[in-house]
Amino acid sequence: MISLRPILWALVLGVSVAMAGHAQTISPPVEEYTERASASFQVTNNTLTPLVVVLDVRGFTVDEAGNLLDTPLDTGRVKVQLSEMSFRLPPRASRTIFYDAKANGGPAWFQVIATFTGARAANGLNLRIELPHVVYLNQRTALGRADVVVRSARFDAAAKMVTVELENVSERLGRVQELAIAGGDASASGAAMPVFPKSRRRAQVAWTAKTPPTRISAKFDGFTVEAPVTP
Repeated sequence: MISLRPILWALVLGVSVAMAGHAQTISPPVEEYTERASASFQVTNNTLTPLVVVLDVRGFTVDEAGNLLDTPLDTGRVKVQLSEMSFRLPPRASRTIFYDAKANGGPAWFQVIATFTGARAANGLNLRIELPHVVYLNQRTALGRADVVVRSARFDAAAKMVTVELENVSERLGRVQELAIAGGDASASGAAMPVFPKSRRRAQVAWTAKTPPTRISAKFDGFTVEAPVTP
């Protein structure tokens, strides 16, 4: 099985990767709403071969380092209904999938996995390709400045890497829009990433400037958290 989920999840969870064009796509890969969503996403078959697409709604958890673990959907926390669960996708065609989702108290998150089958590799092997559409249902009261604590911000000169550990001490869901590092006239930035309720999140940003970094800032919607960098 070939899966593009690790690549897309790297983008969703805040790891910088290079992503080439692919024959099958799902768009957009991630969306955010408040409490509920009546929305859609699009799956596309750019090949000359008809494909079968099967959709599966799943939950997920993410550890401190940003590693993903699939879980069954917590139907006590979130209800999700798709317009269809499987279909045949002709060559050079796209299909729009509609869905309704509602969080039952507090924030919720889930993924819709589209599995493409029917394509073959150059060696004749059957291909099975998985792509995720990730949805965050935020609480009505947004994450606030007092909810986020910078537990550490350290610079490893040998590895040329800044490691930042954030903790969300609240029951709210939030998202770092940008993680910025500064030192002297130099700067660097990391990708956006979610910060889940009552959890820590560790991120790394490469630092190649000659002057050491002195400060980090994590930009959220409506506020920014700052802290000094230590060796």
